[in-house]
Amino acid sequence: MLALARSTSLRHPSGVVLKTPLLVPSFSSKGLRQTKKGRSELSAVFRNSASVLTETMLISAYDVHYRHLPRPERFPATATLTFVDSGGYETGSDYDLSAVYQYGHAARPWTVQKLRRVLGSWPDYVAAVFVSFDKASAGKSLRVQLRDARRLLEDYPTQLHDFLIKPRRGSGHRISGMLNDIRANASEFARFNVVGVTEKDLGSSALERISTIAQLRTVLDEAGITAPVQVFGALDPVASPLYFLAGAEIFDGLTWLRFAYVEHQCVYHQNYGILRVGIDPHDDFVRTKMLSDNYASLRNLQLAMHRFVVDRDFGHFGPHAEPLRRAYESLEAGMKGAV
Repeated sequence: MLALARSTSLRHPSGVVLKTPLLVPSFSSKGLRQTKKGRSELSAVFRNSASVLTETMLISAYDVHYRHLPRPERFPATATLTFVDSGGYETGSDYDLSAVYQYGHAARPWTVQKLRRVLGSWPDYVAAVFVSFDKASAGKSLRVQLRDARRLLEDYPTQLHDFLIKPRRGSGHRISGMLNDIRANASEFARFNVVGVTEKDLGSSALERISTIAQLRTVLDEAGITAPVQVFGALDPVASPLYFLAGAEIFDGLTWLRFAYVEHQCVYHQNYGILRVGIDPHDDFVRTKMLSDNYASLRNLQLAMHRFVVDRDFGHFGPHAEPLRRAYESLEAGMKGAV
């Protein structure tokens, strides 16, 4: 069996230590309703659910800057580790793979200077992982992306640093087209604590996506880079363990806000209410309970991943054990001589 699935100790300068794999619930104003004054419903969603997030969460610097979220010192609750995305998702035209319906989205101006205002005022006592400015990285060579990320993040030594790879021109809009560049510049990755990719940049099929993750992980391993791989936009009961088996260790996404996790599947939150709460309760109550239950499901799945690292038993993944085993066997077959 390929030694791809793993657990890494992520050590923050503050002394906080978390062991991967990590399933990271995310928040974003993109796709949510906004008032005529441009205020997002995200603030209410965050206030109602952040208190249950005791370990990790991901928020966007864009949403902090434009006050869709409170400043970190005023968070209703503080997770042990907060991932701070750079705002590229909120200001771009793309949606992640779990988005099935989008409200009209008009992004406000966003620059690296605005990002720096958020990062520069971030309290040292709120342990965070700062993500590189991917909005300016699209299409650039990997060498330039690494240089720009280093110049930005080295100004914030009291926090962890996450380099998000974006497809360069000529890569076919895929991370797989950059593997040779990644190998050639592998030593530069040692400057970062986490290496990130977005799910949509990994490929157009599940097999292509897990193959890309496995090849990326192998290239980094060969160069002695132990930084965990993070898949942005992948947080559900099927995709997350699949990518974990391929070598990724950190998974974030908005799926937990959009769907309910019921019996290891994603279902519409209205159906969750019928199945788990009943037909009488108000939709607001149903959604609040759904988020709490979703977080418990994520914690259980994260525990299953940790157990798999110990004994390599697919049975920890319950009803998905056999599909995941078959997917892993297909990955193993395809990895022979792939990198």
